[in-house]
This record gives sequence, structure tokens and C-alpha cells, in this order.
Amino acid sequence: MPPVLDLTLTPNRSFDRRHMPWVVGGVGLLFFLGGLRFLALGAWPILPFMALDVGLLWWAFRASYASGKGHERLLLADDHLELLRVSAQGAERRFGFEPYWTRVHLEETALGDVKLWLAARERRVSVGRFLSPRERREVGALITAVLADYRAGNPSTSSIV
Repeated sequence: MPPVLDLTLTPNRSFDRRHMPWVVGGVGLLFFLGGLRFLALGAWPILPFMALDVGLLWWAFRASYASGKGHERLLLADDHLELLRVSAQGAERRFGFEPYWTRVHLEETALGDVKLWLAARERRVSVGRFLSPRERREVGALITAVLADYRAGNPSTSSIV
């Protein structure tokens, strides 16, 4: 049986990786020119701090892109719903659910944030923590619709006499 749902969720990166060297290089050039001015004024102790700032900017971009390697995959097939969570370091964690008992919960916080959960029996697992609130609502609606269609097309074992 082909998968009913095969959804991969990835973190958003608003800045393209190809542009990182240009930004860091541009900031480095501006700091270099400013550093020449400080050097001419005799304020040379400022130069190591400016170099540290450029290094920290480079490190921050690298850390951001590394954290973007994590993702989540939802797969509904063969009477089994599975959430595969892959961390940025590549560690995998799997959560299995029975589709008939799984419910989607959206929690609205006082600050306008939305939390998306898959819940079945005593287990509750968050989904798409890296997504925006609008995207979590859309994903929640999609999963709810797919689970409803799945339940409508398959007879429940609780109705068998």
C-alpha cells in the first residue's frame, strides 16, 4: 500500500548560504577600514575586538546553517503513523502512532504562538517546533484532514462485533 501521507518538515533559512561569504567579507572590509582609522588615531587596542566580531559573525552563520540540517518526517502507511525526527547532528528518533487513536492538538499561547502536538493515549509529541505559527496551523490542518480521510476509508476495529 502506498503512503497516505509523506510529509517532510524542514527549518526555514531566510538567508542563502551562498551569500554568507559576501556579508562576512563586507563586514570585515568595513571593520578593516574603520580599524585603519583607529590605528591612525592610536587606538590600536580596538582592532582585536573588531577582528573578534567578524569571527563571531562567521561562527554565527555557520551555527545557523548547521542547525538547519535537522528535519522531521511524517509518514502514514500500512496502518501506522510514524514521526521521524532527525537532529542537526544526524541523530534519529522515531515515534510510532496508531492512526485511529491519534489526534492533532493545536495550543494557542497568550503571546500568539501556536504549538502543534500529536497525541495518542498517554503519549504526546510536539511537531514542527522550528516552523512559524502559521505553518504549524497549516500542517496541523493537513494532518487532521489526512487522519480523518484515513479513518473514513478504513473500518475501525472497535466496530467489529
